[in-house]
Amino acid sequence: MKRTNGSLAWKIFVGILAALLVIILVAEFGLRAYISDQIESQFDEAAPAPTTQDAQVSFGSDPLTLGLLGGKVPHMTLSMPSTLVLDGTNFTGQPAATVEMEGVSVSGDQTVADSLRVSTELPDAFVHAILQQQLGTALSQVDGVPAELLHNFVTVSDVRSNPSEGTVSITFTGGLAGIDLRPEMEGGQLTFVAESTQLFGIELPGGVAERISQALREGMRDVVFGSMKVEDFTVIEGGLRVTLSGNNVNLNEVTDAL
Repeated sequence: MKRTNGSLAWKIFVGILAALLVIILVAEFGLRAYISDQIESQFDEAAPAPTTQDAQVSFGSDPLTLGLLGGKVPHMTLSMPSTLVLDGTNFTGQPAATVEMEGVSVSGDQTVADSLRVSTELPDAFVHAILQQQLGTALSQVDGVPAELLHNFVTVSDVRSNPSEGTVSITFTGGLAGIDLRPEMEGGQLTFVAESTQLFGIELPGGVAERISQALREGMRDVVFGSMKVEDFTVIEGGLRVTLSGNNVNLNEVTDAL
């Protein structure tokens, strides 16, 4: 059968299309590998101490190449190992976290995600350090109790999560005082409700419980939450599980906060 110009043109078109698809696939895999390697390398360099695991980056099923042509990374999931280093009440780094981002764009030196979701678990020892750092300021504002007395005798000895009760037990001054706090969500805001407070077996003034609750809430906001919304806050064995979310999140600001 005589080959027509039309059939020849069609074969040429199919051949070119196949070659382009191969190039796009190679570019897609190469781009994913390159960006993943850059992010993982920068994470390792920024970690305050060597980690036993590497950061992991994935981009979902949406084509990364086409997304970048439109100016955005469609989806990115970053699994970060813990970089947390505790030294008494001082700490550097952050607990392990999984960060899911949608619509990540770069403009100048600003990197913005259309939406961002973070899931992390805060160990009891980390909560202990956060609370101790905030406690001094909080207790100086308690009415009816001498500030000097509170500063001298109220220090955080232990923080223990109670999943079965849904509370966080905080022990002060070697067991001389204690408070049980229950995390609750009110209007999209996290609060801690005091279940019981005692000092030398005697109920503490309500102002003390209120200030301790405030100290923990503000410490969480300053160190963990930032400007993001708290979606979920659950007491688990050995710590607290937190899920945060935000829209139009400037990743530079999140990085600076951490």
